[in-house]
Amino acid sequence: MALEVRHTADGASGAPGAGAASQARERCPLRIEPHACVAAVSDDDAADWFLARLLRGDRPGRSVSVYGVDVRTDRAAVQRLVGMVSVGMPLPEVPVRDALVTAGRHKGLAAEAASQRTADLTDVLGLRAVEHAAVSGLSPGQRSRVALGCALLHVPKLLLLCHPLDGVDSASEKIICRVLSRYTASTGTVVFSTRSRTTAHRVAGRVFSVHDDEVCCGCPSAPH
Repeated sequence: MALEVRHTADGASGAPGAGAASQARERCPLRIEPHACVAAVSDDDAADWFLARLLRGDRPGRSVSVYGVDVRTDRAAVQRLVGMVSVGMPLPEVPVRDALVTAGRHKGLAAEAASQRTADLTDVLGLRAVEHAAVSGLSPGQRSRVALGCALLHVPKLLLLCHPLDGVDSASEKIICRVLSRYTASTGTVVFSTRSRTTAHRVAGRVFSVHDDEVCCGCPSAPH
């Protein structure tokens, strides 16, 4: 599995007398296969914080693994496997190109590799016209594209993205969706949060809801 979230034995919440199948579902509330694009939906910030906290591995009664690597036992390996756009989409207040290069260097890329990846992603994400502009002056859509580029710099196997498509312009949404589609087809897996069920079902192949930091339900998305 690309991402697996389980309730550990001391945190399982199956009701007394529940069948084995029901208890198994409780113990493994989320399993996402490689090359999937999945949306986490909530009407508030619950889906964002669910994604943001997954890699901490500090939730009692919950274990999380990424491509078979347990977050609690080898966090460094998990960090190499994951690209993250965090809650609030924080970025350094520097020119776009510098923000991308810095993200690559932070993930361990050599200077030359970070520079080459930045050049490639600047083109792919349609950022060439603003590569020397300050991040602080970007539109929401441009900022989302830069944040996605920072998450992609080290070629991760799993992307966890908080609100990459909410509040962006149509041109940015088209670019982001195209990049995510190519990424899932060739490289890895995407889980993104959104408050828009319309966006979730249009973009993702699977949708699940989050409430109080728990996965409530999941279902296949409509064909798109």
